[in-house]
Amino acid sequence: YFHIADIATDPAHQRQGLGRAVVEWLVADVRARAPQGAYITLVGDPPGQRLYRSLGFEDVAPSLGMALPLR
Repeated sequence: YFHIADIATDPAHQRQGLGRAVVEWLVADVRARAPQGAYITLVGDPPGQRLYRSLGFEDVAPSLGMALPLR
């Protein structure tokens, strides 16, 4: 399993293909190194979901991303 985390683009630089380029590079790097059948996950917040789907990521409903902040 591989997890892509915390991809964000400064609002002043959005809609220029930067986020797509970063995610494409990360996926290509995993493909080059990982064994066949590797699984890549990410948490797609609403603003990025269209991008991730266009790159082949699929919803995993009814699963839900969860976190436990340590306080």
